[in-house]
Amino acid sequence: MAAISKNLPTSMDWREPGEELALDATSLNASDDPGSTHESQIAEIVPTGARAILGLVEERGFSPEELCRGLGFTYRDLSMRDVRLSYRQMRKLFMRAERLLDEPALGLALGARQTPISWGVPGLAMLTCETYGEALNYGLSHQQAIGAMLIHTIEEAGREIRMEVRFRRFDIQLESVLVEDAFAGFVAVSRYLIGPSFAPLRVDFSLPKPSDPDVYRRFFQCPVRFDAGINRLTFDSHWLSVRLPGFDRINSKIVRDQLDTLLPMRGVRNEIVESLSSHLRCDIETTTRQSELASLINVSERTLRRRLNRQDSSYRELRDEARYERARDLLLNSELSIAEVADAVGYSDARAFRRAFKRWAGCLPTEFRESR
Repeated sequence: MAAISKNLPTSMDWREPGEELALDATSLNASDDPGSTHESQIAEIVPTGARAILGLVEERGFSPEELCRGLGFTYRDLSMRDVRLSYRQMRKLFMRAERLLDEPALGLALGARQTPISWGVPGLAMLTCETYGEALNYGLSHQQAIGAMLIHTIEEAGREIRMEVRFRRFDIQLESVLVEDAFAGFVAVSRYLIGPSFAPLRVDFSLPKPSDPDVYRRFFQCPVRFDAGINRLTFDSHWLSVRLPGFDRINSKIVRDQLDTLLPMRGVRNEIVESLSSHLRCDIETTTRQSELASLINVSERTLRRRLNRQDSSYRELRDEARYERARDLLLNSELSIAEVADAVGYSDARAFRRAFKRWAGCLPTEFRESR
């Protein structure tokens, strides 16, 4: 492979064929693709896949910041625990990565990098399970929290366990990368849990046969069939009873109960609301103004206000939500004084912060801290 630049040129044109405007969080052109519907603009996806893409991009020597340009979120945003992306944003990111990396088996490369940590809180909780079967059931019951973009189902047929994946919304352009990523990620995490000897009995892809099918057989360590009319991974049921190393009946339950409290409970939001919330959370100390937020997504302040109104939201509500979220975290998990917490969330006057916090929480900051 030829040497690659550490940073992409800032003038690189990310537009897809037929796309006339630059991309931002609110003005992607409507088209006939699955990423143009209203539902695809709801920010509901835990960005596990986005983090994997940008990790691979950085590993290959490219700039992850540049790959995110104009999508309504930044590379830094993805380090925030509660950030969510829309299907449309994820789709554009996948397609950009395909163009940039020119990787024949991109989904395989993405999935092979995954570990339970890649799957966030549910992945860590899987490590506390007694058996592989218990861990598998836990993961399947928390697919949305893991960030799965496909729906995974399991059925038992004699001595075989068959896992199939289907689309939440069919997308022919992303079919190969999403299915490859789903199966490769499943196998990579399984090998992390119970050892490198884990291998399926066979893998069936509905995808056409690639130019190098052997790379799939080497990774899965089993027969792989293409043009199969179904996306299915089959493994022997004896794996279900394999115990996970390090299981401790008492401590594992305690840890899993703690992790369960961290699972996301927040409802879904439109991508513009999620994007602006991420910006506000990142710069909470400086309190980004509404005009600056509008500039970040290339719209006028008036247009931003109108679009937020359509989502029954406002700049003030998003700003206060970000402040309240950060203040709660600092009050519960730091020894900062009330004045220092106030300053950290953008209040120069501790009295004003106390009034605001009581409006948000129904109690004063000191009372909130003492109640933990």
